[in-house]
Amino acid sequence: MFSLVVVSILSAILAAVSVFGFDITCNSNVAVYWGQNSGASGSLPYQKPLGSYCDDDNVDVILLSFLYILQGKGGYPVLNFANVCDYTTNASVPVFPGTELMHCSDMGADIKHCQSKGKIVLLSIGGATAQLNADAATFSKQIWDLFMEGSSDIRPFDDAVIDGVDLDIEQGSQMNLIEFANNMNQLYKTGSKKYYLTAAPQCPYPDANLGTLLAQTHVDMAFVQFYNSGWCDNSKYGLPHWPQSMNYYMWEDAWRNSSFANKDMKLYVGATAGQNAGNPSSYVSPSFFANELQELQMNYTDSFGGAMLWDMSWAYGSTPNYAASTKQALMVGSKCGGYA
Repeated sequence: MFSLVVVSILSAILAAVSVFGFDITCNSNVAVYWGQNSGASGSLPYQKPLGSYCDDDNVDVILLSFLYILQGKGGYPVLNFANVCDYTTNASVPVFPGTELMHCSDMGADIKHCQSKGKIVLLSIGGATAQLNADAATFSKQIWDLFMEGSSDIRPFDDAVIDGVDLDIEQGSQMNLIEFANNMNQLYKTGSKKYYLTAAPQCPYPDANLGTLLAQTHVDMAFVQFYNSGWCDNSKYGLPHWPQSMNYYMWEDAWRNSSFANKDMKLYVGATAGQNAGNPSSYVSPSFFANELQELQMNYTDSFGGAMLWDMSWAYGSTPNYAASTKQALMVGSKCGGYA
C-alpha cells in the first residue's frame, strides 16, 4: 500500500512539472531577456532582481543579458546586468582578483529559485556593444567551467548551474561561432541534465550574422527579432505590402525545407515590450501582438514555439503587463508534444 501511495504522489509531482515546467515541444512558451534595465530609459521603475519575476507563470525562458566581452582582463569574460550586478557603476559589487568577472552571488540564488519554478535560465552572449574576441575552443570550455558543470575556482553565480547559452550576435564576430556552438553541444552531452543552445537572429532571412550558424549547427530555439529592422517588423504584420520573403513565412519556409541543421528547431516571434524598448515604429500593442501570435500559432503548428520579449523591465513595468498578455494569448491555442 505504501509503495502505491508513493507512486501516486510521484506521478502527481511529475504531472505538475510537465504542466508548469518548460517544455520545448509546446507552442506557447514565452522567453524574456532580463538584465539590461532598458525600461529605466523610458522612465519606468528599475528592473527588479531576477527572482522577483519567477513566481508567476508568464515566463518560461529567462535570458540573462549580457556576457558582452568574451575575453577581458586575465583572459576571462565580462558580464553586465545593469543596476543588479555591475561593478562599473557600483563599487560594492565584487570582482574576482586579476579579472573583470563579477561575483553575482544573489543572482546565483535567484537562478536556482527560477529553476525550481520550472523555468530555464540561459546566459545570453553578445548584445549591441559586444566584443567578440575569443578563441572558440578556450571560450567554450570557460563557459562550461564558469557557469555549468565544469570545474573552476571562480564561479560568478556560485553553485548555480544555468541551462545553456544564447547567441545574440548583432555584428561580425572574431570568434568562430560554429566551432563554439559545436563545442558547447558536445560539452552538453557530458552533463547530467538537458542543456539548450539558442540564437537571436534579426528578422531578415537569412540573418547576416547567424544565418550560417543556424544552417550548420544544432540550435534548439531561434528567437527571431521582428523589430528594429523596418520592413519585417511586427508593426508591418498583416499589411498587403509586407513582403512575403521578409517575414515569419520566410522563416517557416526555410524550416519546412530543412534549411536549418536542427530540423526541429523552434521559431519564436520576438517583440519589443514597450513603446521605447526599441525603435518606436517597431512596437505593437499587446492586443495586436496577441492577434499576430494566435494566427501564427494556429497556422504553423510544427515550427512555432512561442514569443520572445525585449525586455523584462518593459514587460513588467508596462500596463497591462506585456508578458502576462502574451502568455494568455498563447495559452488559448496551447499544444505540446505531437500537436495532435
